[in-house]
Amino acid sequence: MWKWEAEGQPKATVVLFHNAYEYHGRHAWLIERFRTAGMHVIAGDLPGHGSRGTEVHDEAIQEYREFAGQLVKAGLAESVPLFLYGHGLGGLLAADQARLMGNACAGLVLTSPWFALDHLPPKMKGALSGIGKIASGIKFNHRITEEMLTRAPEPGAAEGSRLSYHPVATAGWYRELALYMREMSELPAAGGAPVLLHTGEKDEIASRKAAREWLVKEGREEFQYKMWNNCRHDIFHEPEKEEVFLYTEAFINSVLRSLGYVA
Repeated sequence: MWKWEAEGQPKATVVLFHNAYEYHGRHAWLIERFRTAGMHVIAGDLPGHGSRGTEVHDEAIQEYREFAGQLVKAGLAESVPLFLYGHGLGGLLAADQARLMGNACAGLVLTSPWFALDHLPPKMKGALSGIGKIASGIKFNHRITEEMLTRAPEPGAAEGSRLSYHPVATAGWYRELALYMREMSELPAAGGAPVLLHTGEKDEIASRKAAREWLVKEGREEFQYKMWNNCRHDIFHEPEKEEVFLYTEAFINSVLRSLGYVA
């Protein structure tokens, strides 16, 4: 894992959880924006992702959860309020950790969280129907294209770059993912930290409906929801990313004021 020091006196720490199929380096712009806005950032590559990633994702979801816990532990070592930010699958991990942290989490920010998927991997229906352990090793390509992710791809990023985005996994991995999405969607709201949820109007990958249903569950005490017109899945890669960040920073500053910190 890595830590980026805030520019000037830190007012908060942000632990960043990236999406499936990518690595933390795809969030370099956002990390720098958090840092220059006075926040430490802690992030790292999920098991099987990044420069030491696997050709085909077959990691256990529990490995992701344990790594997420390590990132949070590092964040709690700082002497300022801790916020969790998660994108896609990272949104589930962030929500999961916030639930476990209770009052230790100052706030939770999610973009396009995977509480359910609208874009399913091709030919997965049979592999998930319980035809036995043989199906677990079947490889598939989720076929998530750059156009589905953003209208403004990373400058210089090669189309189909394995390191940048590599949506190849096994049926067993996807079965575990589906169970984790269902588990997180069905957990009761427990109040806790304020939540800010961003979704994109043109997101073809994550279900906005499932995300909203999770957000407004009875028992959640404080939340904000923002749907960004014309934005696709990777909201912080879109042309509106600066506006999205300013909205997020305003949320964080509001939470800090409520906690008695000068933002």
